[in-house]
Amino acid sequence: MKTGSDFKKILRTFLLPAALASLWTFLACSPSPGGPGQKLNCLVITIDTLRADRLSSFGSTTVSTPDIDRIATEGFRFTRCFAHTVTTLPSHANIFLGVLPPFHGVHDNANFVVPPELPTMAEVFRQSGYETAAIVGAYPLDRRFGLDRGFSVYDDDYGTQDFSRPVFVERPASVVVDQALGWLKTVSGPWFLWVHVFDPHYPYAPPEPFRSRFSESPYDGEVAYVDRELGRLLAFLGQNNLIDQTVIILTSDHGEKTHGYLAYNSTLHVPLIIRAPGFKGGRSEEAVVSHVDIFPTVCDLLGLKKPAGLQGRSLLPVLRGKKLSGRPVYFESLYPYYSRGWAPIYGYIDFPLKFIDSPVPELYDLERDFRELNNLAKGRDLKPERQRLLGLREAATGPEAAAARVSPSRESLDRLRSLGYLGGGATPKADFKPSDDVKSFMPYENRAEEAMSLFHQRGRVGEAIELLQANLREKEDHDLSYSYLSSLYLESGRPGEALGVLRRGQEKLPGNYTIFLAYISTLLQLGQYEEVIGSTYRVQSFPQAQNDPEIWNSLGAAFIGLGRFDEALGYLEKALAIDPDFPAALSNRGFALLLKARYEKNRLTLDGAMDSFKQAIAKNRTYAPAYNGLGAAYKTVGNTEAAISSWQQALQLDPNLDQVLYNLGFAYLEKGDKERAREYLLKYKERVYRFLSPAEQRELDELINRTR
Repeated sequence: MKTGSDFKKILRTFLLPAALASLWTFLACSPSPGGPGQKLNCLVITIDTLRADRLSSFGSTTVSTPDIDRIATEGFRFTRCFAHTVTTLPSHANIFLGVLPPFHGVHDNANFVVPPELPTMAEVFRQSGYETAAIVGAYPLDRRFGLDRGFSVYDDDYGTQDFSRPVFVERPASVVVDQALGWLKTVSGPWFLWVHVFDPHYPYAPPEPFRSRFSESPYDGEVAYVDRELGRLLAFLGQNNLIDQTVIILTSDHGEKTHGYLAYNSTLHVPLIIRAPGFKGGRSEEAVVSHVDIFPTVCDLLGLKKPAGLQGRSLLPVLRGKKLSGRPVYFESLYPYYSRGWAPIYGYIDFPLKFIDSPVPELYDLERDFRELNNLAKGRDLKPERQRLLGLREAATGPEAAAARVSPSRESLDRLRSLGYLGGGATPKADFKPSDDVKSFMPYENRAEEAMSLFHQRGRVGEAIELLQANLREKEDHDLSYSYLSSLYLESGRPGEALGVLRRGQEKLPGNYTIFLAYISTLLQLGQYEEVIGSTYRVQSFPQAQNDPEIWNSLGAAFIGLGRFDEALGYLEKALAIDPDFPAALSNRGFALLLKARYEKNRLTLDGAMDSFKQAIAKNRTYAPAYNGLGAAYKTVGNTEAAISSWQQALQLDPNLDQVLYNLGFAYLEKGDKERAREYLLKYKERVYRFLSPAEQRELDELINRTR
């Protein structure tokens, strides 16, 4: 049996802590060209993070989109379409519920779900006898957020992937289109299909040949790639005589630049194309329309009964060549408010005026200044604009909005953070100053991202640290700089400075949950278990913590580190009650049981440990620490070969698991294979020797001497 010192080495690995054109000829849309009484199909395509000015048919000069352009030419283009929100989930809620955010209550990607009482577009189609399916490209639209209601098929299968790596969070457009084509080939009656492609969202990594063709603008490369893939879907409709039996709607959830933060036209201005059988192509350059107008328009085009309470208006009159009366478009940006503790952004467009309410308000004349370069708010009494905005919000508010607010789960936070959304990070304040305005944070946000790019892409850690230090000298309340700087210090082997940065971050931003989690995680990595447990009292001050198994897993890990296994198991069971599929908690439970079994010499407890490691692997077959733990369990029962096999698998999955090197070296030495034992132990020494105590260094040196 290993000594306490040996267990301490193992602990380091186990404890882990989203102008009106003329159209004079009108042909009735029903019955459809397919025959008397035959229902039209409906295809809704949403392209994530697509700016309107990146489609050729909307004036792009940087990228050509011939397949989408063909549909745009045959259909109707709305050149003044605006989103109401600047993140993925709320924008799609606006589209498929036909109501505004104050009504449905979904304001960002992390902290909300669609209230179950609100009817969806898919439910209306299914109740009308349609087959319904959705093929979505990324996690912000996962079924757990509530947009799956009404879809017989809701394909959000992302597999068991490593969600700490952003490139693995999304499915490429080719896979989404393949799945859509597969479903269409099985349909016999009228159908409603929603296809969502995520590729133009950051990170930008288009496949070849688009990567090479757009090496200076990978975002444009993603747009060109999506156009090609959607071309396959549209070609299928044409080849199977479905194109003239199908209403096609194409839009995006929001634009690209500053999305998720600011509410400028680069983000809010989106394309809207409607191609409907019986209607000639056209172009509206006057009608100001929005996402909530899509639902009632679809109902009118297909003869479906509209649910009560829709807040948009049908665009059918525009398709018939008529004009729409002016109507303001409400918008908001609340991800920074709910997840970062920054000031909220609300506003409206009453063309040509656009009002943005924030601590530093803005007013623009979009007729003269669509790029929003000349703020007319300076020195102006904005009381009328604020009163009108308040009236719009109050008129749009619905009784179900409160039901949308939830505490995000650990998995939701992990996946959304991997996409760049720091969900669940802060407790919103009640009053805001100009320094709390989102605009005041953006230079520091951009500098922080530049720092991490310097580190990840070029390895220039010193320059990255200097940029983040400059951020915190100039703006002490920029949360991301604390988290990024501490991680760079850890990467540089400077754990004391990492802890110091996080302690300072907690002093300046005591309500920031993300910084608190980073602090706990760093303490665990450094083996400071008493301080982790001493921070437990602060957990109750974070509402996010009650539904986040990560914090309870961390506390369990700390108690393991102190040898208090029963208390550890209590916290780990609390984590697993929240998320039974959490591999880190399953693995840590296995470790607690393993150590408990070794001290008590209890085979039943040992069997429970082995079972817990296997459960962790079943939930995520790429989770290396669970293989490490399983190897330790096999070694305990004397099955050295199985132990070595498990440890080799762990090392293959994660070459940075230093403790596995020690375990393999020790096991091979016991087998008498000194050459392989020495190889692994020397690699272990190279990586961790400077972090070991003098006694541990001597012990390791003696072990290596035995391999001579």
